[in-house]
Amino acid sequence: MATSESKHDLRPDLNETINVSEAHAAIKDAPPAVGREKSLRENGMEAVSLWLILVSGIVVLVGGAVMGQGGSFFGYNELVKDGYVRGKSPVKEEVPLQPIPALALLQKEGQKQYAACASCHQSSGMGGGEFPPLAGSEWVTGNTEKLAMIIHNGVGGPIEVAGTTYNGNMAAIGANFGPKELAAVMTYIRTSWGNNASLVTPEMAEEALKISKARGGMPTTAEELKKNHDKMLPGDNLAPDTLLDPETWEPIPAAE
Repeated sequence: MATSESKHDLRPDLNETINVSEAHAAIKDAPPAVGREKSLRENGMEAVSLWLILVSGIVVLVGGAVMGQGGSFFGYNELVKDGYVRGKSPVKEEVPLQPIPALALLQKEGQKQYAACASCHQSSGMGGGEFPPLAGSEWVTGNTEKLAMIIHNGVGGPIEVAGTTYNGNMAAIGANFGPKELAAVMTYIRTSWGNNASLVTPEMAEEALKISKARGGMPTTAEELKKNHDKMLPGDNLAPDTLLDPETWEPIPAAE
């Protein structure tokens, strides 16, 4: 019997005589660590500080007062002294490019491209020695397709210019030209040194490049030029005074 009671005492959790309320009340006298483990606190549920409420209220009042002043509080006349002169902005102002007459634009660009020709034909276009002149040359002022083939492909063998026969080999100088460069240099030599021929547009030059590519890029001859290319390049003529956009080279629409 004593053995049975002794075993029963070793298992107090099964003893129905234990007072649960008294057991819980004993936690109050337990160490702080035990109390913290038994307590429950949810973050964010703490009371807001009174000082925070007061500071927030003051900020709102001051902000409302500033806004109530309207534009005068930050007005230019309120903050700038009499006689003040605004300094020049360090940021460069973008000035839109002005339209340029077609002839002036093409000649300006064409003169740059002509630098590759000047060593033979001279800056005056008069040529010299074995190099024929460009000034007054029927090959320059005549039909544009044959001139484009000469520039883009070169020409070899005898060729008569202004009544004189030349028998040399002109290298192709326009192999790397795009439509704009070819149109510009053709226009330049057709309208310089007393030459007074029509302008060549980039659209015309683009057609010339297609023709040149189709013939394989081999040097031309006077005979081939007369037989196959003695004609004008397709495209609408451009009046010398037509205003062009200096960046796109597109005509500027006339003002309504």
